[in-house]
Amino acid sequence: MSDPSKATDSEQVSESENLQTEQENVEQPPVKLRKRLKRSWFLFSVLVLLVVLLIVRDDLRQSAAESSEKAVRYVTFDILGWSPRDVFIWRLRVAGLLDSPLGQRWSEAVDLAGEQPVKAGGQFRTTESFASDEVEAHVYQLSLERGEKLIWQFSRLDTAESRLYASLERREKNNQEWSTITELDADDAINSQVVSKAGDYRIVLQPELFASAEYLLAMANGGSLPFPVEGAGQRDIGSAFGVARDGGARKHHGVDIFAERGTPVTAVIDGYVRTGTGARGGEHVWLSGSMIGFGSARYYYAHLDSFVVESGDKVKKGDILGYVGNTGNAITTPPHLHFGIYSGGPVDPAPFLKPEPELPD
Repeated sequence: MSDPSKATDSEQVSESENLQTEQENVEQPPVKLRKRLKRSWFLFSVLVLLVVLLIVRDDLRQSAAESSEKAVRYVTFDILGWSPRDVFIWRLRVAGLLDSPLGQRWSEAVDLAGEQPVKAGGQFRTTESFASDEVEAHVYQLSLERGEKLIWQFSRLDTAESRLYASLERREKNNQEWSTITELDADDAINSQVVSKAGDYRIVLQPELFASAEYLLAMANGGSLPFPVEGAGQRDIGSAFGVARDGGARKHHGVDIFAERGTPVTAVIDGYVRTGTGARGGEHVWLSGSMIGFGSARYYYAHLDSFVVESGDKVKKGDILGYVGNTGNAITTPPHLHFGIYSGGPVDPAPFLKPEPELPD
C-alpha cells in the first residue's frame, strides 16, 4: 500500500510544470504589451516623419496631392462612371439645394438642351457664352461608327475662375442612357478619342450656378487608320463589308480596294507580321500589335501579288508589306487588296479608313 504522504515523481513534475506555466502566463502580458507599444511608437514615428517630409519638401507634397487627385478622379469617373457635372449635383444635394427650384432647373438643364442638341458631325467650330443670370447647358451631338476618330479643341476665352463643366458622353445603339467617357480640359490642346462602340456621342457644357463663361469648341470626326494602299482612297473601295459571297454561303469580311497590280500596300500600325499562302486569300499577310497576335486587333492583307516581309518581322506604320495582286480566289477579278480587321470577330474596316479628321480653321 503506498504512502499517501509521498507523491510520485510524475505528480511532482506535473505540479512543477503547472507552476511554471502559471508564472509564464503572468509574465507574458507585459511582454506583449511592450511589443504593442513599440510597434505603435514606430508607426507613429513613421507618420510624423512623412508629415514632416510633406511640409518640408514641396515636390513630395505636390506629388502626394496629384496622386490623391488622380485616385479620386479614377474612382469617380472610371469606376462610378460619374461626370464632373454629376459631382456638382451631389454637392448640391449635400448642401440641400438640389430640391430647390434653382437646383432643379440646373440639374434638368442638360436633359432640356439634349432634346434639341446642336448637330456637330463632320467639321464643327463655335464660340459661345453663358450668362451668370441664366441656367442652361449646351449640347453638341453626332453619331459615330466603331473605328472612327473624334478630335476636339476646347478652351475658355474668359478669365473667370468659375467652373465650366465639360464632358464627352456616349449613348450606345438601342440604349437611352448616356455614360461619361472623359472629362474635357479647357487647355486649348487637340485631344482625340477612337470610337470602340458605335452610337451617339455628345459634348456637354454647363457652368456652375451663378457663373458666366465664354468658350471656343472645335470638333471633327474621320478615320483612325491610314489607308493601306499607296495612292488610293475611299473612292477605290469596290466591294463593301458584309455582302454575300459564294451564293450567300458566306459574307465578305473586309473591303476590296482596287489598284494597279504592283501598287505597294503598307502597314496601318506598328507591329509584327505573319505571311502565308492559301487557296482563298492567296499571298497574304497578317499584321498585329503583338508578336503572338493576341490582345490586339489583327489586320489581314489578301490577294497580294507578292510580299516583301517575312513571318516574325517587326514593322512600322507606313512600311511596305507587299504589292497589290489577284492571287487566291481573286484570280478572275482585277487586281485589288482585300483588307480585313479582326477584333473579337470581323469588323467593318470602312469607318477606320475614312479621311483623317482635321479641325476647321
